[in-house]
Amino acid sequence: MFGIKTFIQKRIIYPSYLFPEKNGKFPSKPVSQIKINSRLFALENKLKEQRSLSGYGNLITYPRRDAINVWKRLINLNPNNLGNWSIREVVPGHDAAEIERDLIFKMVDLYHGDKKNLEGYVTSGGTEANIFSAWVGCKSLQKRGIQRQQMCLIKTSLTHYSVGKAADVVGVPTYVVGLDEKEWSMDVNGFVKKIEKLSKSGMKGFLIPLTLGYTVTGTADPYERICIEIKKLKEQYGVEFFVWMDAALNGLIEPFLNKKFSPFELSEIQIFLTDFHKFGFVPIPSGVVLYRRRLRNLIEKQIDYLDEKDNTLLGSRSGIAPVACWTIINTLGKSGFKKIIKRNLNKKQQFMSICKNRHLSIINSERSLNCGIILKDMALFDKKFSNKYGLNFRKMKLMFISKNSEYNIAKAFFLK
Repeated sequence: MFGIKTFIQKRIIYPSYLFPEKNGKFPSKPVSQIKINSRLFALENKLKEQRSLSGYGNLITYPRRDAINVWKRLINLNPNNLGNWSIREVVPGHDAAEIERDLIFKMVDLYHGDKKNLEGYVTSGGTEANIFSAWVGCKSLQKRGIQRQQMCLIKTSLTHYSVGKAADVVGVPTYVVGLDEKEWSMDVNGFVKKIEKLSKSGMKGFLIPLTLGYTVTGTADPYERICIEIKKLKEQYGVEFFVWMDAALNGLIEPFLNKKFSPFELSEIQIFLTDFHKFGFVPIPSGVVLYRRRLRNLIEKQIDYLDEKDNTLLGSRSGIAPVACWTIINTLGKSGFKKIIKRNLNKKQQFMSICKNRHLSIINSERSLNCGIILKDMALFDKKFSNKYGLNFRKMKLMFISKNSEYNIAKAFFLK
């Protein structure tokens, strides 16, 4: 009306001067609190709008009030869990690191592990944990006499992109094994053939990240069968392996649906990781990595300006995230997790029935709270249906054992 440009957001009108188009200069003097608070108010409303519109295609989950209250109570105290609880002196009941230790012990118990031989720490999430695993893996293979140029990483075309990032960080090439066409997971025979071929070409050390819950499909690699083949390949070709399990998505789902889930009973699996900000109802960033205790010495560093050592990737870490994770598992317990999982599995089943009636193909795992939806023909694309449920179909090129295929596929998550 008066020539003032405005931004309209959910019926709220913001003057354009609050959002300057070109403002890349560091402020020479304090900015008006009115401007700062107005900008934050606009951001808050935008995030609320995104939350209200989030559908099944949105992986972002929102924390429980219990975890939010932990952040509110401790954020101004800013606890720093530098290094790892396992190499620090902590005061029982009076230290955030002591609560992190209790959390790690409880997670080891959840996976039926041995508390004497396993330890871990709270990470920022799966990406950090995958980089940590690749780092430890390379050190482990080096200790066994394998040079870096003789190492590589094996994955599938569904493996999380952070694994490729981890390979870049540690400086090893990656090779892709085809997917099983029925299970949509790493093909065991294809894995064996790939190792045989690479070992003949001079590769001697293999980093093997196995996935428990692919982001796109919810399916999982047949880790038990692959570990059996690894034993045979080591003996036959004289090669070495370092295996870890990326359970960022399904790590807090599988143990409540499978009472016998014990990944560390397999001697090949060295590290296990999962995320609390996916299905753990804790704010981002929060994850957990567990590993065999003897691996610590491979990466342990002395902090020269402190009488402490560090064996984590980040060093300084928020002491609040471990307390929030600890609070959630104590608040819910196994019965609470099971109840939520059961309710969300029912939602998934109902949604899959709707999809089948619309001639959409479903990729599904019974013990996962997400699935992949394949659109066979773009001519049948129903925009209203996709918008209603927040589905985002994207073209993906996937490598299977017999062929490479391109799919129009959408992810659907039932984690809320």
